[in-house]
Amino acid sequence: MSRILTFCCALLLLLWFVLQGTSWFGEHDDKDNSERWRFEKDWWHRFHSISFARNSSFAALPRHVRTSIESLLYSPPHSPPDEFHHTIDGMYQGNWHAAALQPIANRTLPADYERPSNGSAGRLEMSLTSTESAEAWVRLVSGYVQLQSADVSIVLGLQGLYWRSNGTAVLYGVPEITAQTTVDVVRAMPSKQAFDHAKKVYDEALGGHLLSYTLPEDAYQGCSYQMYMRFDPSRESSPIELQTRLAMVSPQCNVRLSTDQKATGVTASGYRLKSSHYFRTVLALLLVQTILLVHQMRSTPTHAAMSMVSYPTLIMQIVLDSYVFVVHLIGCMTYGGIYLAFAVVGMLVYMVSMAFQMKYLIAVWHVQCPESADALSSSGRRGLLGIYLRFYAVLIPGVYIIYAFIDHRSRLSQWLMGILLAAVYSYWIPQIWHNARRGIARRLRPDYVIGTSAVRLAFPAYFFACPKNIAFIQPTWLIWILIAYSLGQAAVLVLQRVLGARFFIPQSMRPDDYDYCAALPPADEESSIGLDQSAVRHSRECPICMTPVHSLQPAEPASEHAVTPCNHIFHKQCLVQWMEIKLECPICRASLPPV
Repeated sequence: MSRILTFCCALLLLLWFVLQGTSWFGEHDDKDNSERWRFEKDWWHRFHSISFARNSSFAALPRHVRTSIESLLYSPPHSPPDEFHHTIDGMYQGNWHAAALQPIANRTLPADYERPSNGSAGRLEMSLTSTESAEAWVRLVSGYVQLQSADVSIVLGLQGLYWRSNGTAVLYGVPEITAQTTVDVVRAMPSKQAFDHAKKVYDEALGGHLLSYTLPEDAYQGCSYQMYMRFDPSRESSPIELQTRLAMVSPQCNVRLSTDQKATGVTASGYRLKSSHYFRTVLALLLVQTILLVHQMRSTPTHAAMSMVSYPTLIMQIVLDSYVFVVHLIGCMTYGGIYLAFAVVGMLVYMVSMAFQMKYLIAVWHVQCPESADALSSSGRRGLLGIYLRFYAVLIPGVYIIYAFIDHRSRLSQWLMGILLAAVYSYWIPQIWHNARRGIARRLRPDYVIGTSAVRLAFPAYFFACPKNIAFIQPTWLIWILIAYSLGQAAVLVLQRVLGARFFIPQSMRPDDYDYCAALPPADEESSIGLDQSAVRHSRECPICMTPVHSLQPAEPASEHAVTPCNHIFHKQCLVQWMEIKLECPICRASLPPV
């Protein structure tokens, strides 16, 4: 009875808290609604009262700046309206340089206001989307622009209008879009006609109601920019390419940015087409990589064969695949237009690495580290823990470097990215050393070595050598050094198979190879008591095939027998076949050098 009473009391108490919380939230919502209603009322009053004569931010710019912007927007040649792009949706890239808007800044800016310094230069990446408005020749534009240089990395939200009739656009960029941004767009218009037209377009688009917005006092503060763009007619470029000249001014931060040359872009449909081609190409490359890996796994079915494969090489390849997965994962967040392509490619790379590469690594590791093969034993747990710790110790700093390079391409992040690429593309070095140490190099298929190297080089070659790559990364000549370095390792592995595992080591520095046709060991004294010495030699049998080792006959060549370092005697052919399975003595289990 007491339990039932306790349960009922707890239930009533919970119900009271729920009802009380509902009333609290209701009062809070009423308060928010009241503040929202007052803000919108004031906003609409300010919006309808602005005029070009009193409130134009363009008219407040220095005369020489206004003249250059008007020349950019309205200078000849003029083209018919139907020759301009219907929409400017797409991704853009270009180079910019900064200059002071006025010789002396109007006021001191807060320390957290990031801005380009006078005379600096960098890269520009921009994404634009547009929607129809009530006016047939005007489209509402939104998007973002990222300004990168060795000193700054600035991301601005964009809002504005595009006039299809003359191929011009006026945008306003701020660190965070607020309700005030719409007013700022109208104030940035370069003429009274454009001012009144923009005011009418936004009035009709909003329909008397503000959409979701952020209050200006709650938004992230920073330098704001007025952006003026003029697009080339579609007849001067391909249907999927966009070209524009632009200028950005920030009276607040006393900065003026302009492009050295035309900023180039690709339309949204063209960008989706490029992402589709990228996905199909990567899918084909992953299929080739998987086929080569499966053939390599089938060519090393025995323990002896797998002992000749370097498992540090396999670990480094898995780390490299993990970095490729991370790059595409970060690309999903950075390049929204290709989210699906990057997400699917990243997952495919991860699945191939985990399903095939990891399986091969575990098999090789069990062979080369038999004391750690049992995961239930203490040594096995320590071995697995060591592998995981080394894996994440290498992976986590690399992920940070990749993110820093994509988010803020400073000189330091570029150097760190170069060092990271050189390190992860050294994955054949452990295998070259493994071959030279063991004196044998015939277990990696040449097609696997060359094909795997080519497939894994395809990603950096595309992003750092192709000028029109999907991520708009600036090409660099250093990528050719990386390609030569990686292919050079593959060439050394192939030459080891042809010329010998130690061909690159000077003769004076090479270790002596063990001679399996060395002098025969003396017969076991206990087993030879009372027997003639020649009978002892004739009585020895091969422990593998259980037949006499006839090569002990003095008249027969000595190369027919094999003597191990542990002084056990076999037929040479029998021992070679045994060592294809295990590189250990069949009698005492001692490790054997390669034949």
